[in-house]
Order: sequence, then C-alpha cells, then structure tokens
Amino acid sequence: MTKLNYYLLFVISITFTVITLGAYVRLSHAGLGCPDWPGCYGFLVGVPDNAVEIASAESAFEGSIVDIAKAWKEMVHRYLAGFLGIFIFIISFIFYRNNASRLFGISLFVSVLVIFQAALGMFTVTLQLQPLIVMLHLVGGLTIIALLWLIFLRYNKSSYFGEITNNNLNISIAKIKRLQFFAFATLIVLIMQIMLGGWTSTNYAALACADFPRCNNSWWPQMDFYNAFIVELATDLNYEFGRLDTPARVAIHFTHRAWAIFATIMVLLLSIFSYFTINSIHQKILSLLLVLFLGTQVLLGVLNIKLGLPILVAVAHNGNAALLLMCLVTQLFFIKGIRNNT
Repeated sequence: MTKLNYYLLFVISITFTVITLGAYVRLSHAGLGCPDWPGCYGFLVGVPDNAVEIASAESAFEGSIVDIAKAWKEMVHRYLAGFLGIFIFIISFIFYRNNASRLFGISLFVSVLVIFQAALGMFTVTLQLQPLIVMLHLVGGLTIIALLWLIFLRYNKSSYFGEITNNNLNISIAKIKRLQFFAFATLIVLIMQIMLGGWTSTNYAALACADFPRCNNSWWPQMDFYNAFIVELATDLNYEFGRLDTPARVAIHFTHRAWAIFATIMVLLLSIFSYFTINSIHQKILSLLLVLFLGTQVLLGVLNIKLGLPILVAVAHNGNAALLLMCLVTQLFFIKGIRNNT
C-alpha cells in the first residue's frame, strides 16, 4: 500500500476512536464535565485540579461542581477530536495538491462537516445536552467515518475491481440495478435506525423497557408517541438524565426496537441476495461480514437491556454501529462498481 493509504487508515482509526470515546463520555455522564467550550472552566490546557483552581472555577461558573474525572474525559475527547480535524484537513490538501478532483470534492465536504461537527460539540455543552443536538453530533461522527472510508475505497478502486473487469460474472444489468436499489434502501433504513438509537440514548430511554423481548412485561406497554419525538427549543434547560416522562421514553425505546427488526431483515436480505447473485469472493466476504456485524449489534442491544446498560457493552454497541455502517457502504460501493464494469 502507498503512504497515503496508511495515512487514510490511520485517520479512519482515529475517527473510530473519537466516536467510541464520545460514546464513553456521554454514557459515563461526563458530557457536561466542562460547562464551557472550547476550554474547561476557562482552562484551554488541563482542568481545575487543586483546591484553589476548583474554588475559582465553581465561583466563576455558578451552579457547577467540578468533577475532575469527568472534566478530563471531556477534554481528552475534545483534544483528540481537534487533532482529527487537522488530520482530515491534511487529506483535503493532499488531494488538492495532486489534482484529484473527485476525491478532493469528497474530502472538502468532510472537512466542512468537521467544522459543523465542532459547532455541534460546542452546542452540546452550551445547550446542556439538548437531545436533537447530541443526536446530530452522533450522526455527524458516523457520517464522517463513512465518508472517510468511501474515500479510501475510491482511492483504491482500480485494484479492487481488477478481478471484476477480468472475469465474466455473468450478471444481467437489470439484476444489478435491482440489487443496487435494494442496497440504497437498506442504507437509508440503517441510517434511520442509527438516528433512532441516538434519540434513544440522548433521551435516556435505553432502559425504558426493562425486559426483553417484551417491554415492561407487556407486548404493547403504555406509550406516549406524541411527546416522544417533539423537539424542545428552549435554551435554558438542562437535559442531562432526560426530561421526558416514562411513557414517552418507552415509546422511543419501543420504536427503536421495532425499526431494528425491519433493519435486521433488510440487511439480512441484502447479504443473502448479494452472496448468491454475485460470483465474486469480495462480495461473498462482505455478505458474511454484514451478517457478523449485524448479529453482533443485535446481541449487544439485547445485552444492554439484560445487563442494565453496562458502559462497555453500550460503548461497543456504538462502535459496532460504525463498523456495520462502513461494511454496508463497502457493499454498496462494490455493487455500484460491478454495475459499472459489467
């Protein structure tokens, strides 16, 4: 592999780390460990960690109680995210310098998205974990890693499709078009499921249903769908630990479960169709990986409920969602590439 390949994989790995670390910060209730942004109690480097600094910080930020551990979790996440932004800007510069117009266009979009993501990080703190902002912050992170992975795939496109151009896969254009359409539909369904998962987490509804497969010992528990998906626009409320009543949280959790069934069926069908339609070792491996990541995601979701949302399992649930999304993006990339080469 070229040096740029190694650099792209390095940046993707850092992005994955930032995503999982962000989930850890959120799930360990450290999202408001620093009440200001970009510093922490006014400190751009470090956090208040002695009696004088803590007293001064709590005086300056009325109502705040300094928790050194939570503050450091938040700041480490910010520092790493900041370095990631620089690394992504470098990718755009490299493609600009090399006149790689298509890859530069995508990388430039990712760079803009990084700036938007930083703004969401600021609003996450200043709006005190407003659920819509936090969910968009989560989705933004997953979008960035998916696009970075797409850049990596496109950069290596010629080597991936050497087999396809040299072998007769004996696939009709109509069949590939149908498979590509189904893959796009599956991607949309998965993205909606990720957004529902983010909404569940940011509204602290992950344990609203205390059992599985039923919800609170019922197949149709009391739910308030109206309030479950209303976005409050107030800017002076603290959303840490959630503000919704139990029926609304149950409705969110229940919807996430129900859509998960639909998403699972779609991903499984795509895996089966791809495996038996395309006679390519790449596609067969991808199909099996999709099933692996899907099964892992379902298992982690069930364990979250059964074990009472242990933080490591919950973080793994977030990280595996990123891997599942990247795998599906890869599957779609290969299907589209096969269509263009048959």
